[in-house]
Amino acid sequence: MTKRSGGAWRLISLGIALALAAAHAPAAESKVKTFMAGLNFDHFSRTIVWDGDTGSSQLRASLVSARTDFGFGKGLTLSLSAGLSLTDFKGLAFGTLPITLEYDASPMKGLVLGAELEALLLKSGDFEIKAAGRFVSSFGMSKTWPLEGFAVEGEAKGRSNWMEASAGPRLAYLLSDKFVPYLEVNARWLRADFRMEETLEDLQGLETKRSNGDLSFSVALGGDVRASERVTIKAKAGFAPYPGGTDALISIGLFYMF
Repeated sequence: MTKRSGGAWRLISLGIALALAAAHAPAAESKVKTFMAGLNFDHFSRTIVWDGDTGSSQLRASLVSARTDFGFGKGLTLSLSAGLSLTDFKGLAFGTLPITLEYDASPMKGLVLGAELEALLLKSGDFEIKAAGRFVSSFGMSKTWPLEGFAVEGEAKGRSNWMEASAGPRLAYLLSDKFVPYLEVNARWLRADFRMEETLEDLQGLETKRSNGDLSFSVALGGDVRASERVTIKAKAGFAPYPGGTDALISIGLFYMF
């Protein structure tokens, strides 16, 4: 895991390359040729160092989304998704509040929106290389907890938001019409914040944890399984290494072609 401002620019460069690839996709047409819709589940973990902190903590997010895929032909596909996110920050400490708090509650709920673009770069025999880019943003809902064990009443109120952008190549083996496995390598840029307010009679405090640009790299294996003429299952699993360990990611979806 590396934290530096140049990481964001590298990902932006990858995004520009992806956009150029999409713009130059051979004979790509603006008319939608295929349309798929379904449900998708994603889960990932990210070990990050919040701005101003020295120790790391882990962000875990689970997403359940309705997703639509628009195929424009020649390997160009646009996907849009919307749904619910559950984000866990267990062990995250807020030390500058009047009373130090450590988050140890159920995951925070939020609304999530996403977009993904795939563009064919090269096809040779049974292999093809695509450029893939994705942007996901979670808008957290406020959550309130009572402060217990004190002589006076008190409460804490928290809210979290995060966004992740990823981009990279995807190498697929066109094994058959029924199953297409692939290897995917991505640069992943994450921005997150967690705002915590505390009130204990006359004592009030506010602390916001932020990560303004955490860069990591992931490797994943996936595959598209055509269960029937109209039903497709898409799944992948991978890991993102960082100094001292690895984070994980999984995704599975069920889609119907209209």
